[in-house]
Amino acid sequence: MKIKKIRVIHLKRSLQSGMRISRGGFSTREHALVEITAEDGSTGLGEGVGHARRVAGVLGSGMAEKALGHRVDRIESLKRLLIDGEVYFERCGSAIAAASAIEMACWDLLGKAHGLPVSELLGTRVHDSFPAYASDIYWTEDPEPIARRAAELVESGFRCVKFHLGCEGPRDECKRIQAVRREIGDGVGLMLDLNAGYDRIQAREALDRWAEFDLTWLEEPLHPNDREGLALLNSCAPMPLAAGENWFTADDFLEPIRSGCVDIIMPDAARVGGLSELKKIGLIAEAHGLSVSPHNFSSGVLLAATIQVMATLPHARLLEMDGSNNAVYHELLEEPLPLIDGKVAVPSLPGLGVKLPASVVEACSPQHSFEVSL
Repeated sequence: MKIKKIRVIHLKRSLQSGMRISRGGFSTREHALVEITAEDGSTGLGEGVGHARRVAGVLGSGMAEKALGHRVDRIESLKRLLIDGEVYFERCGSAIAAASAIEMACWDLLGKAHGLPVSELLGTRVHDSFPAYASDIYWTEDPEPIARRAAELVESGFRCVKFHLGCEGPRDECKRIQAVRREIGDGVGLMLDLNAGYDRIQAREALDRWAEFDLTWLEEPLHPNDREGLALLNSCAPMPLAAGENWFTADDFLEPIRSGCVDIIMPDAARVGGLSELKKIGLIAEAHGLSVSPHNFSSGVLLAATIQVMATLPHARLLEMDGSNNAVYHELLEEPLPLIDGKVAVPSLPGLGVKLPASVVEACSPQHSFEVSL
């Protein structure tokens, strides 16, 4: 089957709750989705993560047209065409995210065509479920709303939660971490995400001050380009360090994996080049003894894609989930992904198990969505 039509849909939704992190905040959640249609009318969905309007712009400036007419089952050659087929390589940012969306959509369509979940096409499934963590605790001046939100998430069934902080220095943030830990108790996993908001001096202080809180990991303590700084931190960190959501392609992950600058690798399927690239990164990490917990904070399409790849990776752990109701999330899933005993089962629906209802597009799609066709 060949790709006959590509539709790019830019979904946009206003926030229902605050999302303040160390480097600012948000007023909307936006998603750049791609729907490919084959010659027989079958379709597949994918997503590119980053600045949604820019990702859509890359797709509309020639990338989507370049994919037209390509065989859906030749995903690796398509990926190379889209990522390496230019005279001037663009190895990071929106160009890779845009290619990721098309690649992901091809896997979804292929799975549907064969009547198999994508995990079966990518390789042997080694996991049937994953413990999940809620990535939905955001910074506020007053620690109490933070603690209440953490308690709500634990009451809803999560056994691990993540708190985004770093708007103040390490000492001042202690009162917020204390409030969360006191509220959820010692038996619940707690991750802290600095969203690359600290410099080396602040991060070293944070390691010392926050060691008492029994952290599952500390995420992105430094700018993603400061890999030397990450390695120095990790050599003396009392808790595991995690990073990777702002790195692109397997080539970009090789040096930090080899150097051991973090303990947990967090590639994003919708940024690294797609599902096959995520699996490649996961296997490289496994060969170096590192765990993989993919970044997964966008629409329901990315959630569905991520769990399918994770199911094939022996060292995969902890599925990220967004409980904020700010994203276009559950509406895009063919079936719900219920949280049972703190875990989410890997779906067995054909493809990724996703859909794109017309009502969602009508409610959330800005004017610059478009399509190209043969």
